[in-house]
Amino acid sequence: MTTHGLLTAWPDARITAAIPMSCVDMGNPSPSVRAKVLFTHGDRDGTCPISSARQAYRELPAGKAFLTFRGAGHSNYFGDSRTVNTSVDWMRWNLYGDTGARDRLRADAASSTTTWESALS
Repeated sequence: MTTHGLLTAWPDARITAAIPMSCVDMGNPSPSVRAKVLFTHGDRDGTCPISSARQAYRELPAGKAFLTFRGAGHSNYFGDSRTVNTSVDWMRWNLYGDTGARDRLRADAASSTTTWESALS
């Protein structure tokens, strides 16, 4: 939630890429932050409801993606290779301009138990 908070409640314009994991909506996006944001969340999270993370996602402008782990709880997907690969490529694209990493995102996230949604710019 701290990550999403730095995009909303306590904005930090230095942030250019972020990955809130299992978060809740921390408020309206700050216009001073122009970060590309990748949300990751389990759809069975009993600690942070996915509906709140989905609300946070809807509030952000393009340059965002949402990776849902179907059947996953609050944190049991953190070490999953899809989480790791997608997160690394998300940061490589947004911090270094690696378009190959951007082009791998959908494949990084793909499986029979995940859903990838993106509005990339």
